[in-house]
Amino acid sequence: MGKITRLVMLSSELPSEMHLLIYELHADVTIKETCYGMLIHGEEAMVTALVNTIRKIDPGAFIKERGFIPGDPRRCRADRGGGARPDFYSIQKEYEVLPALARALAKLPYDTAPAPVEKPEKLPVARLREIVDA
Repeated sequence: MGKITRLVMLSSELPSEMHLLIYELHADVTIKETCYGMLIHGEEAMVTALVNTIRKIDPGAFIKERGFIPGDPRRCRADRGGGARPDFYSIQKEYEVLPALARALAKLPYDTAPAPVEKPEKLPVARLREIVDA
């Protein structure tokens, strides 16, 4: 197993308490606190366990994969000369609606598994050409 990074957006009012809880677990991971939650980087099994713990404490937390480790010079504002990092404005908008999403998810019945999603058939190349040429 390799190392992974997860971006965690917390819906709770006190994300600093979640940071303290993760620190108290003494997990062998790198945690970078952010204005919307945290980045967690480490071995896949450890990060997954922490993410599952966070979801139990804050069911409204949203976790995304992140392709860059915390402090990666390609994303770090200090290395890029300042300014908002790429994606910040998208995350900012998502963060604003997080409490509403968390409330909606809390009302869903979790005792039954969701229905499987059927993938649509792929569009044949010939049909795509017809559409483009039309």
